[in-house]
Amino acid sequence: MKLNQLAGLRGICAWWVVFYHSLGLMNDSVPQSVKVFISHGYLAVDLFFLLSGFVIFLSYHAALSTNFPHSVGRFYWNRFSRIYPLHFVMLGGYLALFGAFTYLSSSHAAPETYTWSAFIQSMFLVHMWFGSDLTWNVPSWSISSEWFVYLFFPLMAYSLRKLRGGIAMHLSCIAAAAAILYVIYATSGLHSIGADIPHMALVRTMFEFLMGVFVGSLYVNHRDFLQRYATAALAAFVALCVLYAGTSTPDYALIPITFAFLIAYLSVTSSWITAALSTPVLVYLGEISYSTYMVHYLVYDLLKAVFISNTHAINQAHLWLSFAAVFILSVVLHHAVDMPSQKYFRRRLSTR
Repeated sequence: MKLNQLAGLRGICAWWVVFYHSLGLMNDSVPQSVKVFISHGYLAVDLFFLLSGFVIFLSYHAALSTNFPHSVGRFYWNRFSRIYPLHFVMLGGYLALFGAFTYLSSSHAAPETYTWSAFIQSMFLVHMWFGSDLTWNVPSWSISSEWFVYLFFPLMAYSLRKLRGGIAMHLSCIAAAAAILYVIYATSGLHSIGADIPHMALVRTMFEFLMGVFVGSLYVNHRDFLQRYATAALAAFVALCVLYAGTSTPDYALIPITFAFLIAYLSVTSSWITAALSTPVLVYLGEISYSTYMVHYLVYDLLKAVFISNTHAINQAHLWLSFAAVFILSVVLHHAVDMPSQKYFRRRLSTR
């Protein structure tokens, strides 16, 4: 089942992350209010995690709950074909960048964080499992974390069969996941959900993915409940956004549950909001969002290496051209790598 409004939302989030990573290069021509919004772009990853749990549950719950464990291997194969080929290509891009730093730069040395041990861990998508620093293709930290969570998803989907009759249990589980995440961050002394990614990535991903799974289970088993209270979900989303913007409440206390309300609302309503998110342009941006997310940091690193000697004097034309390059590369990678590789691997599975 394809919910175009969620695809459009994913496209917006991908570009929120792109602008967030380039925020330090933007000059005063960008309004301060826009910069404030962009400065919270790290939260788009949290929305990705909830959306991932929601969409993956919708896609695989039936097979995993009725044909367990025979469908588990198919699930892992499909997820591998979705995330790994493009990740592998991007690592190749970073190897080329490593060679350029080593042989073409004035220092003849790549950044110290580009270690071979980190590369090997990244190659197997396990670098976040060991609390590694963010290096090579930085955004892949979230892919590594999701790959860890995928190991447990078949058991999640199978176990949720027992919750089909309980709306209260679903809501309690969503609230409990949000509460546990809050307690972990609060007791760690961290000021933000985006802090200390090497040590908190798995926790952040697991509980937000789980919240998305429970929202997905509500959608599958109790859609009439979501439809009945859709307006209340939207009101709760707006209220929590206002609370977050107007107070000093930590993001980890509000953002995960805020995004859960947003997904619940968008999944069951037809309004001007869903219509706007379902426009062909945004839906296409959502379809290529994985490519956008994975390639943008390489473009950012190339921009810094080639054009930046003083971050306060960067030519803004170069910055905006880098955004155009991200879009073009996203299109190329989506159609030349992402989609063909998925078709290839799934065709191989179907022939077995």
